Amino acid sequence: MQKHALIKRILDQLPPEERYSFSEHQIEALHRSALSLPKANHIVNIRWSIPFPGKGFYLVFFAGKERRSRKRLLADGDFQLLPRIVLILSSLLGCAIIFGLAYSQRILAISRQNSVYELDQPSETIHPTTVPFKYDQEQCETSFREWVDGECVDYEHHHTF
Repeated sequence: MQKHALIKRILDQLPPEERYSFSEHQIEALHRSALSLPKANHIVNIRWSIPFPGKGFYLVFFAGKERRSRKRLLADGDFQLLPRIVLILSSLLGCAIIFGLAYSQRILAISRQNSVYELDQPSETIHPTTVPFKYDQEQCETSFREWVDGECVDYEHHHTF
């Protein structure tokens, strides 16, 4: 017969004088009753093992319908109002943060559109620049630019270039 790990752990925690007071027949009956307990099937049952030098870690996440009675929940201290309020408030805060980020991205996109629109408007401002790929005066002047102090200068440079 397969031994149930929970019963073995319970018996191991008992003081020796109490552990030895159980007969073999009683211990077998405990094992049989533990094996006949219904398995808890959860809608979400995620188990991750994280290897780490020396000892590993694990993370378990269960979710499903609550089957415990209200009386047992109150006795276990699991039916408190504070955790529910914290969960609701943190969910609302998360939604607000996501909304705020989406809204700020929209504002940034609109401002970028406006700045590009302003740059496309004709400007009377001159934005001279040096052209780095023209190395001598002849190359510079054949491309309708001016040679000034050993550099090729473009006086018709568009500021959005």
